[in-house]
Amino acid sequence: MFQTIKLNKEYWSKRIPGLKYGVPDPRKIFSPAAETFSKALTSFNFSGVFKTTQGGRHKLTQSFVKEQIPAGNLPAILDIGASDGSTSLDFIKLLGGAFKKYYVTDYNISCTWIEYKGYHFFFDHKNECFLAASGKFVFYPANKKLFNFLFGKKLEAIAGLPKKELLLVNRELQQLQQQSNGRIQIRLHDVFQPWPLEKTNIVVAGNLLNRAYFTDGQIRTALGNCNQALEEGGLLVIIRNKLNENGTEEERSGIYRKSGSRFIKIHEINGGVEINDLVIT
Repeated sequence: MFQTIKLNKEYWSKRIPGLKYGVPDPRKIFSPAAETFSKALTSFNFSGVFKTTQGGRHKLTQSFVKEQIPAGNLPAILDIGASDGSTSLDFIKLLGGAFKKYYVTDYNISCTWIEYKGYHFFFDHKNECFLAASGKFVFYPANKKLFNFLFGKKLEAIAGLPKKELLLVNRELQQLQQQSNGRIQIRLHDVFQPWPLEKTNIVVAGNLLNRAYFTDGQIRTALGNCNQALEEGGLLVIIRNKLNENGTEEERSGIYRKSGSRFIKIHEINGGVEINDLVIT
């Protein structure tokens, strides 16, 4: 039950000082303030994975990759599993606009929503409700029977009503995208499907391809699609942020060059990534 019903911290923290439990109010996602938007986004949960990220997590890797870009070249970059795009924004700023295209992609890059009888309901691109929120509580379909018991009739009532679109991307990145003349594109992409657009020079997969989320077979499929998306000699950048023994987050990554249907490792940071064996075989 506790995975399905969470306290809305916006309400309860004012009544219980020092409250540690609960999640941020998802309804604050509509705030024009970037910080408030990003905080609210951390309460969004897709298939058991919270949409949590923040800028500054990939600094070492991004600095190395920038040095690998030949002077005068404008690479096409595909960022897969970019979440809200905070680390994509970091890389875009680091490059100073020196890129041909930057594709910011995620499987859950947007959603739809509707307000009904005191609740906000959010739906994924399959039109399945993944989140309901009131002023006091936040609900997830972790226990589908309980979720349907609570909201089944309401969901039936709103099934045919029009819903509004919501882009789940960092506000500053959205503004840059609008000013980029098409060079920055934000789009839905499933890493388990082939990349449908142009070949790219750099593919970034940050905190996506790991055994905590996927089987080895699934990761191999994803790696094959990454290979297909790259020009010959292009770079595959795999990043994993993990807690070390001191309880602080550590940036680990592996950087690989495409050689035919294979990848050759050219660099690693802080010991590399745990799927290195899958990448190079």
